[in-house]
Amino acid sequence: MKKIITTLTFAVAIMLGTTAMAQHHHHDGKECCQQNTNNTELKCQDKPCCKEGQKEAAVEHQCCAQEKCKDHQHPHHAQNACCKEGEMHNHHNGHAHEFRPNGKVIVNLFEHFGATSTSTGWNQNGFQMERAYFGYKYQFSPEWSTTVILDAQQGNDLNIEHVFLKNAFVQYSSKGLTVSAGVIPTVQGTMAENCWGYRYVARSMYDLYGYGNTADLGIFVKYDINDILSADLSMLNGEGFRKIQLNDHYLYGAGITFSPYKGFNLRVYGDIQTTDTNAVLNSTLSGADTSYTPSARKNLQVHAGYDNKYFRVGAEYNWQFCSDFTKGHLATGLSVYATGKVTPRLNIFARYDRGVSKDNSLLATAWNYNQNGQNMFFGVDYRINKMVAIAPAVQYHIDPANNTTLYAYLSGKISF
Repeated sequence: MKKIITTLTFAVAIMLGTTAMAQHHHHDGKECCQQNTNNTELKCQDKPCCKEGQKEAAVEHQCCAQEKCKDHQHPHHAQNACCKEGEMHNHHNGHAHEFRPNGKVIVNLFEHFGATSTSTGWNQNGFQMERAYFGYKYQFSPEWSTTVILDAQQGNDLNIEHVFLKNAFVQYSSKGLTVSAGVIPTVQGTMAENCWGYRYVARSMYDLYGYGNTADLGIFVKYDINDILSADLSMLNGEGFRKIQLNDHYLYGAGITFSPYKGFNLRVYGDIQTTDTNAVLNSTLSGADTSYTPSARKNLQVHAGYDNKYFRVGAEYNWQFCSDFTKGHLATGLSVYATGKVTPRLNIFARYDRGVSKDNSLLATAWNYNQNGQNMFFGVDYRINKMVAIAPAVQYHIDPANNTTLYAYLSGKISF
C-alpha cells in the first residue's frame, strides 16, 4: 500500500505539471493568432486564425470561409458567427458539439490517525488505511457508459487488506430514463453519503448500522417523471458488493425522489428481501434451533437534505422490520447532520446518530444490534486543494449499557 501511495503521489505531480504546460501553450497560441492576422493558414495549437468578417466553418480546425458576413450581423452570432481579425477559430459557435468517447480515472484514498479511550479502560492509537478505491469510468456515447471500481479495505484483524469489486456496471441514460446493470451503487446509499459529505471521516448511518448496502449486484431502473419528480425500481442480490454470489433470494426495492427546488431533495424508499432457505436448511441440519421460522426482511427509509452556498443539512430515518429475517425484530435509526461553510476551503460539521432495536416477538429473547446506542461526530474539514482534504474530528459513542468511547482522530482524503 505504501508503494501504491508513493506511485500515486508522483502521478499527481505529473498531472499537475502537464495541466500547467497545457494552459501555458493554449495562452501562447492565442497570442500567436492575435499577432499574425494576415496569415489565415497559420495554426496555433491546431486552431487556425480568421480574417475579420469571415464566417466560421462548420468543420473543426478549418479556416473561416471566404464568404463575407453581412454588415449588420454581430460578431460570433449564433448559426452565422463571424470572426474578429486575428482570433482563433471557435468551432463551437453556431455548431453542434461532436461527442467523443472519453474516460476518467477514479482514485480515492482514506486514511486515519487516531487515539481511542473508553470508560472500561481500553485504549488504542495508530495509523489506519481505512479505504482505497481504484477505478475507471468510460463514456462510450452520450447514452452508454461503464464504470469499474475496486475497493481495498482493512479487515477486522486490522492487518490484512481485502479487495472487493465495489462497482462493475453498464449504464444507459437517455430522455429521462436510466438503466444500470451489474454491481451498481444504490441510490439511497449514495444520496446519504453525498448529503453527509464526509465519507472519509465516517460512513453514513444507512451503511454503518446495516440498514442497507451502498452497492449491490442487480439491475436498477429510474425514470424522471418531470423536472422535480423521479421514480425508481431495483432488483438486487441483497447481500451487498462483498457477497455477489448467486442465491435463491432477492431484494426488491422502490423509491421516489422529490426535488421541488435547487439544493433540496426528499426521498422515500422501501424494499423487501425474501428469506434465505438454504441458510434455514443448513441451520436445521447442523442441529440448531429447528423452531426458527425465517421471515422476509423489510426496510423503509425517509431522507431529506438541503444544500446551498452557506450550509448543508440532512436527516434520515430508517425502519427495519424482521431484522436478521426474524419475526418480531425491529430496528430503527435516526441520523441528523449539518455543515457550515466558513470559506470555500474550510467547513465545520456535526452529526448525531441514534440506533434502537426491539424484540416484539412472544419469546422476547435477548437481541440487539451491535450499533445500538448513540454516536456524535464533530470536526473541521479543510480542502488543501481539489484533490486533498484533511479533517480533525472527534467521535463520542454511548452504548446501551451507558459505557462511553471517545475517539479523536485526523482523517485524510486524496481523490482524483
